[in-house]
Amino acid sequence: MHDISIVRIIAGIARGRHLIAPKGMDTRPTPDRVRESLFSILAMQIEGAHVLDLFAGTGALGLEALSRGAQKVTLVEHSRKVYPVLKRNIATVALPGVELFIMDALRALTHFASLQFSFNLVFLDPPFAQNLIEASLIELVKQNLLLPNALIVCEHLGKRLPPYAPDVLKYKETREFGDVALSFFEA
Repeated sequence: MHDISIVRIIAGIARGRHLIAPKGMDTRPTPDRVRESLFSILAMQIEGAHVLDLFAGTGALGLEALSRGAQKVTLVEHSRKVYPVLKRNIATVALPGVELFIMDALRALTHFASLQFSFNLVFLDPPFAQNLIEASLIELVKQNLLLPNALIVCEHLGKRLPPYAPDVLKYKETREFGDVALSFFEA
């Protein structure tokens, strides 16, 4: 089993369940300590939330939110190689309210607008080298997918400026966790 690593659900209904993550560059799960800190910050905003995990990878962020009481979680992942891993992780958590889309992230946002989706919590954790955070923030606003006071969490390399965001998004703060940083914006 050295071709996979294990990520665990930290808290909530599915606490302790293990998610799988293929080793390699297709997925880069958010480390447990960063997820634990993130969900401590978000504690009051999870219950009943409509969550978008736009670059889902293993689904760990979205599935953690579901375990902690989110009403609906939409997972989007571009890599078809990760699809079986995501399906298995969704089955492991075994909670209702998950929708999975295997498609390009920016195309997914246009698609969600046509379906009249809206979200009050969004996780943006794209491959760091691809500079997709700014384009995703712009498209979220352009497609009118954010509910009032929606919170957007952007994971990016640490020791960098927060990502550029459209003026309608209010920058709240950035928290550093070694090589990783989380920047928070509010609609």
